[in-house]
Amino acid sequence: MPRYLHTSIFVNDMSESIDFYTKKLGLKLLDGPNHFPGNADMAFVGADWNSYIELVYDLEEHPPYEVGNRYEHLAVEVDGDLPAFVERLQAGGVKVIKGPKKSPGGTRWIAFVEDPNGIPVELLEPRSR
Repeated sequence: MPRYLHTSIFVNDMSESIDFYTKKLGLKLLDGPNHFPGNADMAFVGADWNSYIELVYDLEEHPPYEVGNRYEHLAVEVDGDLPAFVERLQAGGVKVIKGPKKSPGGTRWIAFVEDPNGIPVELLEPRSR
């Protein structure tokens, strides 16, 4: 059966992006950054290799990346007290876009923050099993 592996995003600054996803959101640096001359620098962040984010810094000349109008957001599940987690992120300089508030179904906390590349990241508390 097919399974979802990863989402790949272009980043404007690899170090700043790795710092955001690891030190601020708490994901692990699974691999990289790896340098592929003439192509790109890549790093991989996630809880494990079952589902992760591929960070790509394109080495070719190009204007800065912008978030497209067909791209919605990434989502990350956060352990613990989500409102307190969002408060710590905001105190650390992370832009909070929305929340924290209860999800539309009212079952768990939800918030949106912005990564260093302008990409919205949805933060969710774990689903109750």
